[in-house]
Amino acid sequence: MTKKHLYFVRHGKTEWNGQYRFQGKSDIPLNEEGRLQAQSLASRLSGWSGVRILTSPLSRALETSAIIAAACGAVAEPQEGLSEMGFGAWEGRSIFETETSDPQAFREWKNNPFKFVPPGGEGFPEIQNRLLPVLDEALSSVQERIFLISHGGIIRAALSLLLDLSQESVWRMKLSNCSVTAVESGKRGKSLLFLNDDIHTVLPAVFLPNLPFSS
Repeated sequence: MTKKHLYFVRHGKTEWNGQYRFQGKSDIPLNEEGRLQAQSLASRLSGWSGVRILTSPLSRALETSAIIAAACGAVAEPQEGLSEMGFGAWEGRSIFETETSDPQAFREWKNNPFKFVPPGGEGFPEIQNRLLPVLDEALSSVQERIFLISHGGIIRAALSLLLDLSQESVWRMKLSNCSVTAVESGKRGKSLLFLNDDIHTVLPAVFLPNLPFSS
Protein backbone atom coordinates (compact mmCIF):
# COMPACT_ATOMS: atom_id res chain seq x y z
CA MET A 1 0.00 0.00 0.00
CA THR A 2 1.38 3.38 -1.02
CA LYS A 3 1.84 5.74 1.89
CA LYS A 4 -0.34 8.86 1.83
CA HIS A 5 -0.16 12.05 3.82
CA LEU A 6 -3.34 14.04 4.28
CA TYR A 7 -2.76 17.65 5.35
CA PHE A 8 -5.89 19.25 6.78
CA VAL A 9 -5.79 23.05 6.68
CA ARG A 10 -8.33 25.19 8.45
CA HIS A 11 -9.12 28.32 6.43
CA GLY A 12 -7.65 31.71 7.37
CA LYS A 13 -9.34 34.09 9.75
CA THR A 14 -12.60 35.93 8.99
CA GLU A 15 -14.34 38.81 10.72
CA TRP A 16 -16.84 36.36 12.17
CA ASN A 17 -14.02 34.28 13.65
CA GLY A 18 -12.85 37.36 15.50
CA GLN A 19 -16.38 37.99 16.76
CA TYR A 20 -16.89 34.33 17.82
CA ARG A 21 -19.87 33.97 15.50
CA PHE A 22 -21.20 30.68 14.17
CA GLN A 23 -20.34 30.64 10.45
CA GLY A 24 -21.40 27.23 9.20
CA LYS A 25 -22.73 27.43 5.65
CA SER A 26 -22.69 31.25 5.66
CA ASP A 27 -20.23 32.34 2.99
CA ILE A 28 -18.02 34.72 4.96
CA PRO A 29 -14.78 35.82 3.21
CA LEU A 30 -11.30 36.04 4.69
CA ASN A 31 -10.33 39.28 6.35
CA GLU A 32 -6.91 40.83 5.83
CA GLU A 33 -5.39 38.88 8.71
CA GLY A 34 -6.73 35.66 7.17
CA ARG A 35 -5.13 36.47 3.83
CA LEU A 36 -1.79 37.13 5.51
CA GLN A 37 -2.10 33.80 7.34
CA ALA A 38 -2.72 31.98 4.05
CA GLN A 39 0.21 33.76 2.41
CA SER A 40 2.46 32.74 5.31
CA LEU A 41 1.48 29.09 4.88
CA ALA A 42 2.01 29.41 1.12
CA SER A 43 5.52 30.72 1.78
CA ARG A 44 6.19 27.70 3.97
CA LEU A 45 5.09 25.41 1.12
CA SER A 46 6.90 27.29 -1.66
CA GLY A 47 9.29 24.39 -2.32
CA TRP A 48 6.55 21.76 -2.51
CA SER A 49 5.38 20.24 -5.78
CA GLY A 50 3.34 17.28 -6.94
CA VAL A 51 0.61 17.87 -4.38
CA ARG A 52 -3.15 17.63 -4.77
CA ILE A 53 -5.45 20.21 -3.20
CA LEU A 54 -9.10 19.54 -2.36
CA THR A 55 -11.06 22.44 -0.91
CA SER A 56 -14.39 23.47 0.54
CA PRO A 57 -16.29 25.64 -1.96
CA LEU A 58 -17.00 28.33 0.66
CA SER A 59 -15.12 31.53 -0.14
CA ARG A 60 -12.99 31.59 3.03
CA ALA A 61 -11.61 28.17 2.14
CA LEU A 62 -11.48 28.82 -1.61
CA GLU A 63 -9.32 31.90 -1.15
CA THR A 64 -7.06 30.10 1.31
CA SER A 65 -6.66 27.21 -1.14
CA ALA A 66 -6.01 29.51 -4.12
CA ILE A 67 -3.13 31.20 -2.29
CA ILE A 68 -1.63 27.83 -1.34
CA ALA A 69 -2.20 26.31 -4.78
CA ALA A 70 -0.35 29.17 -6.47
CA ALA A 71 2.71 28.48 -4.29
CA CYS A 72 2.65 24.74 -5.03
CA GLY A 73 1.88 24.95 -8.75
CA ALA A 74 -1.36 23.07 -8.17
CA VAL A 75 -5.04 23.60 -8.92
CA ALA A 76 -7.55 23.66 -6.07
CA GLU A 77 -10.48 21.27 -6.59
CA PRO A 78 -13.73 22.29 -4.84
CA GLN A 79 -15.48 19.48 -2.98
CA GLU A 80 -18.91 20.06 -1.48
CA GLY A 81 -18.18 17.41 1.13
CA LEU A 82 -15.57 19.69 2.70
CA SER A 83 -18.05 22.53 3.37
CA GLU A 84 -18.49 23.45 7.02
CA MET A 85 -21.19 21.78 9.10
CA GLY A 86 -24.42 23.74 9.09
CA PHE A 87 -25.47 25.56 12.27
CA GLY A 88 -28.94 26.47 11.03
CA ALA A 89 -30.64 29.26 13.00
CA TRP A 90 -27.47 29.87 15.02
CA GLU A 91 -25.46 31.10 12.06
CA GLY A 92 -24.49 34.74 12.43
CA ARG A 93 -25.01 34.67 16.19
CA SER A 94 -22.07 34.86 18.58
CA ILE A 95 -21.50 32.08 21.08
CA PHE A 96 -22.17 34.59 23.85
CA GLU A 97 -25.55 35.58 22.40
CA THR A 98 -26.49 31.94 21.99
CA GLU A 99 -25.44 30.99 25.51
CA THR A 100 -27.46 33.87 26.95
CA SER A 101 -30.61 33.31 24.89
CA ASP A 102 -30.72 29.50 25.15
CA PRO A 103 -28.35 28.26 27.88
CA GLN A 104 -29.68 24.68 27.96
CA ALA A 105 -29.32 24.18 24.21
CA PHE A 106 -25.89 25.80 24.25
CA ARG A 107 -24.73 23.44 27.04
CA GLU A 108 -25.91 20.42 25.09
CA TRP A 109 -24.15 21.68 21.95
CA LYS A 110 -20.93 22.41 23.83
CA ASN A 111 -20.86 18.90 25.30
CA ASN A 112 -21.00 17.36 21.83
CA PRO A 113 -21.66 19.56 18.76
CA PHE A 114 -22.01 16.45 16.59
CA LYS A 115 -24.91 15.08 18.63
CA PHE A 116 -26.85 18.25 19.44
CA VAL A 117 -28.09 19.87 16.24
CA PRO A 118 -29.24 23.53 16.32
CA PRO A 119 -32.61 24.22 14.66
CA GLY A 120 -32.11 23.71 10.93
CA GLY A 121 -28.55 22.54 11.45
CA GLU A 122 -26.64 19.47 10.28
CA GLY A 123 -25.99 16.31 12.28
CA PHE A 124 -23.07 13.92 12.18
CA PRO A 125 -24.74 11.32 9.90
CA GLU A 126 -25.22 13.97 7.18
CA ILE A 127 -21.64 15.19 7.59
CA GLN A 128 -20.30 11.64 7.45
CA ASN A 129 -22.25 10.81 4.29
CA ARG A 130 -20.75 13.73 2.37
CA LEU A 131 -17.27 13.66 3.93
CA LEU A 132 -16.41 9.96 3.54
CA PRO A 133 -16.37 10.07 -0.30
CA VAL A 134 -13.93 13.01 -0.19
CA LEU A 135 -11.63 11.15 2.20
CA ASP A 136 -11.80 8.08 -0.06
CA GLU A 137 -10.95 10.28 -3.04
CA ALA A 138 -7.97 11.75 -1.20
CA LEU A 139 -6.66 8.35 -0.12
CA SER A 140 -6.97 6.96 -3.66
CA SER A 141 -5.06 9.89 -5.20
CA VAL A 142 -1.95 9.29 -7.28
CA GLN A 143 -0.21 12.01 -5.29
CA GLU A 144 1.41 11.08 -1.98
CA ARG A 145 0.63 14.47 -0.38
CA ILE A 146 -2.94 15.75 -0.41
CA PHE A 147 -4.12 19.01 1.13
CA LEU A 148 -7.72 19.31 2.29
CA ILE A 149 -8.63 22.96 2.92
CA SER A 150 -11.69 23.02 5.12
CA HIS A 151 -13.23 24.13 8.42
CA GLY A 152 -12.88 23.35 12.11
CA GLY A 153 -15.98 21.18 12.39
CA ILE A 154 -15.22 19.17 9.26
CA ILE A 155 -11.56 18.61 10.12
CA ARG A 156 -12.59 17.29 13.53
CA ALA A 157 -15.15 15.02 11.87
CA ALA A 158 -12.45 13.74 9.52
CA LEU A 159 -10.11 12.98 12.43
CA SER A 160 -12.91 11.10 14.18
CA LEU A 161 -13.59 9.00 11.08
CA LEU A 162 -9.97 8.36 10.05
CA LEU A 163 -8.53 7.68 13.49
CA ASP A 164 -11.58 6.07 15.12
CA LEU A 165 -11.72 8.79 17.79
CA SER A 166 -14.79 9.64 19.82
CA GLN A 167 -16.77 12.67 18.77
CA GLU A 168 -16.29 14.16 22.24
CA SER A 169 -12.49 13.84 22.10
CA VAL A 170 -12.01 15.58 18.75
CA TRP A 171 -13.91 18.65 20.02
CA ARG A 172 -11.24 19.05 22.70
CA MET A 173 -8.60 19.51 20.01
CA LYS A 174 -7.63 23.09 19.19
CA LEU A 175 -7.57 23.98 15.49
CA SER A 176 -6.38 27.53 14.88
CA ASN A 177 -7.10 29.48 11.72
CA CYS A 178 -4.74 28.41 8.93
CA SER A 179 -3.27 25.62 11.05
CA VAL A 180 -2.16 22.32 9.52
CA THR A 181 -3.00 18.88 10.92
CA ALA A 182 -1.63 15.75 9.25
CA VAL A 183 -2.67 12.10 9.07
CA GLU A 184 -0.49 9.37 7.57
CA SER A 185 -2.06 6.34 5.92
CA GLY A 186 0.09 3.29 5.17
CA LYS A 187 0.56 -0.43 5.74
CA ARG A 188 0.01 -0.09 9.48
CA GLY A 189 -3.18 1.89 9.07
CA LYS A 190 -3.73 5.56 9.84
CA SER A 191 -1.97 7.65 12.44
CA LEU A 192 -1.86 11.28 13.50
CA LEU A 193 1.45 12.90 12.53
CA PHE A 194 0.85 16.31 14.09
CA LEU A 195 -1.96 18.59 15.20
CA ASN A 196 -2.60 22.34 14.85
CA ASP A 197 0.79 23.43 13.47
CA ASP A 198 0.34 27.18 12.97
CA ILE A 199 3.86 28.44 13.65
CA HIS A 200 3.93 30.04 10.19
CA THR A 201 1.31 32.55 11.36
CA VAL A 202 3.66 34.03 13.98
CA LEU A 203 7.19 33.66 12.54
CA PRO A 204 8.87 36.37 10.43
CA ALA A 205 8.66 35.74 6.69
CA VAL A 206 12.40 35.12 6.36
CA PHE A 207 12.06 31.81 8.28
CA LEU A 208 9.11 30.42 6.34
CA PRO A 209 10.35 28.96 3.01
CA ASN A 210 10.66 25.17 3.39
CA LEU A 211 10.09 25.33 7.15
CA PRO A 212 9.46 21.67 8.09
CA PHE A 213 6.40 20.40 9.89
CA SER A 214 6.47 18.68 13.26
CA SER A 215 6.51 15.10 11.95
